[in-house]
Parts: sequence; C-alpha cells; structure tokens
Amino acid sequence: MWASRALGTSLAPPDWLTVNLTLRCNLQCVMCTTCYDSPELTTREVLDLIDQAAAWGVGVFNPLGGEPFIRADLEAILSHAARRDMHTTLTTNGTLIRPERAAQIARIPTEKLHINVSLDGPEAAHDFVRGPGTYQRTMAGYRALRAADEAAGNPKRKVCANVILHQQNLADFVDFVAALGALGFDGVQVLN
Repeated sequence: MWASRALGTSLAPPDWLTVNLTLRCNLQCVMCTTCYDSPELTTREVLDLIDQAAAWGVGVFNPLGGEPFIRADLEAILSHAARRDMHTTLTTNGTLIRPERAAQIARIPTEKLHINVSLDGPEAAHDFVRGPGTYQRTMAGYRALRAADEAAGNPKRKVCANVILHQQNLADFVDFVAALGALGFDGVQVLN
C-alpha cells in the first residue's frame, strides 16, 4: 500500500469492497450522526460493483448503512456477493429482521455471510441508546436468524454482537458479555 501511494500507481488489486447501501435508518440512536436520507445506488449498480470487484479477485464485501435491512433488495445483494465468492459481514440493528427475511438470509451459505447485531447492553441500557422497545425487537431479529438457519439445516452461522461501551452499560459489561455467550452469540466486538 505504501509503495503504491509513493509511486502513484496500484501495485496490487484491492481485496475489499465497501459500499454504503443506504444512509437511512429506522432508529434514531443517541450517538449516531451518520443516518439521513441520501441518494442510493440502485440494485443493478450495486450488483455491477460486486461483479467488477469479483473480476479483480476481491474476496470481501462490506455493505454499510444506515440500516441495511431498510433496503428491500438486501437479500438479493448479499446472495449475489456470495455467488461471486465474496465473504460478507453485515452489521444490523436487527429490528427489521422478520422470519420471512431471515428465511431468505438462510439461503445464503453460512460461510459466506456473517452477521453483526448491534446490542448496547442489557435491555435498559440498549433502549436508552436506541429507543424504547428496541432491545426486544433486536433480540426477536436475532432469534429469527437462528431459527431460519436451523430450519434450513444450515451449520451455525457466525453472529456476533457489536457493543458500544458507554456510561449506561459499563457497570454491567462483563455480565452482559457472558449473557450474550449464553444466548449463542459467537463473539463480541467492543466499540467506544
């Protein structure tokens, strides 16, 4: 990378494709300043970017939001990336994952799609940050994902929790991480 920059030319193709699928979100989290209405790429444009990147041998697709599940075409995009042999980690607040959408996700090979669910502590701390009732809706989305993969006979899909560490959850953090493990989360990514 440093040599490429110094020479002003690429010495290696990219290995990662990041695309903002949307900046819209169904929540209004107290710490977030990145979600708003903004023009979005069409489905065809996103699929074309994936195709171009795959032609270069890019192996990782990183879809960003906003909340990606706002897009009705999300499952088609994720499926296309998997067909193009890309590995994807999708971050979501989980509140829009209904059983029918989880069933569509379950059709994507578990080794090609991992999911990070944003959870900011026990219910009171999470709801303080993300809004009343969001903890229960997030957990319902998580359970829908697990149930859909099980119903499809899939191996366990990697699902981790993204936890923003803050004053509302600091005292309960260690216990919360243990609770996430008991709930079947495969890991925790801590953000400040």
